[in-house]
Amino acid sequence: MKKPMDVKVNIRPVFSNMVHTDAWEGPCRVGTPEELQPSYEIRTGREQCKVWTKTLEENIKGHVNLMPTVYIEYDESFVVKDSELDKLRENIEETDLFLITYRVPEIESLGVPVAMINRGPTPIDLVGFYKDNGLEGYMAHDFPEFNDIIQKLWVRKAVRNTKILILSSSNEFPVSVNTSNSNAYGLFTKYGIRNTRMPFRDVFSYMQDVDQNEIDRITDTLIKGAYKNNDKPEWIKQDVRYYLGVRKMMERFDCNGFTTPCKELCASRYPAANKCTPCLTHALLKDQGMPSACEEDLNVWMAIMVLMYLSEKSVFMGNPMLILKGMDLIDDIGMTRVMYGPRKFDEEVLEIRHAVPGTRMNGLNEEQMPYELGSFTHEGWGTKVQVNLGENKTRDVTIGRFDRHGEKMIVAHGTIVGCCFKDDECSPAVYLKLDGDAREFRHALADGCFGHHLAMIYGDYTKDVKELGKIMGFETIVFKG
Repeated sequence: MKKPMDVKVNIRPVFSNMVHTDAWEGPCRVGTPEELQPSYEIRTGREQCKVWTKTLEENIKGHVNLMPTVYIEYDESFVVKDSELDKLRENIEETDLFLITYRVPEIESLGVPVAMINRGPTPIDLVGFYKDNGLEGYMAHDFPEFNDIIQKLWVRKAVRNTKILILSSSNEFPVSVNTSNSNAYGLFTKYGIRNTRMPFRDVFSYMQDVDQNEIDRITDTLIKGAYKNNDKPEWIKQDVRYYLGVRKMMERFDCNGFTTPCKELCASRYPAANKCTPCLTHALLKDQGMPSACEEDLNVWMAIMVLMYLSEKSVFMGNPMLILKGMDLIDDIGMTRVMYGPRKFDEEVLEIRHAVPGTRMNGLNEEQMPYELGSFTHEGWGTKVQVNLGENKTRDVTIGRFDRHGEKMIVAHGTIVGCCFKDDECSPAVYLKLDGDAREFRHALADGCFGHHLAMIYGDYTKDVKELGKIMGFETIVFKG
């Protein structure tokens, strides 16, 4: 199964060199008689091309594939011959970006985005020219800025390589998420996100055909890694069986993202008969870098995908609830254990619960966060991962969600001030102090037609989301209260 983030941005460096037909000085050309000779310009141009290429190799970082540099020559007629442009047409279907040193006349006819790294006036002129003529163009003053642009282009490419398996009830939208995007095909036409929609009942047939040894192996790994476990491993195995059934369907239909409804699934009684819920599956997939969301909620699934790819971290998902000043988290809210922070707050805060964390929220390639395996049901089945989100090296977070048309994303920055566990149902719950008023943020979710579930990652990525929105074509609303 190809993961979305396995892709790379293919950059084709293009070094252009004007070689004059003779030696003369003028209002845009000065030099010694030797420097003005065509042979000198050819020799120095090719030497500079090698130096430039080496500089690129040393300074361009991230998920990139630096393709061989193309050396282009033209004379003072400012006409690039077709034989030179043909060099750029080689493997053009694989090229994501031309990185140029100066304008290559007619390069815009090839339709490939263009970028330039330069602190002078040229990129301002060229990028403005290209963009005004409908070509995608980017300017960077230095390599750190260029690498940041490349990272956003990589996120966009990863999005375009994402295909979500929607195990659906076939309703227009799930009964518990009225604001969920009902136009999955629209996400394909706008962002390139593909989907396969199948009845949620189908996975239970796939569950019967999974390898028992694989079930045992994954279950043993989960139990050994947890600091506290559900005391019924046979029911953990049922959730692993469901996870492997989902994986088989994802592989069957070439998918690398997932969602399924909850209320409709519960009403079917298939989970009760099979002693499983989707909670563990969502956590496992997100920890592998594959966006997965509860309740067939495509709005939050989009936010999970964007924040996961931007940060390369697993993502927490939950519902926003307003916690009033002085409210008791155990007696009033029904939580079981306060894991971090006070039992009561002296101001209104935002609770995010209903709730699936990952264990790799510090980074997909970082060590797992300490976790315990609990159960969703009072009876003890329905494995869920619980992570104390307050006990971490950072408590700085970004939360966000798309609107139901996939055209806008709201993001907010906040700080974790508390975390609680609940022995059953959705848990953990995390408590945030936002940059802005929590009450007003909930109004913004309703008034902006965003809806409820939120994606949360560690770190402040509000600026990154805004920059990505410009590249991908969605509007970003940064909530400040």
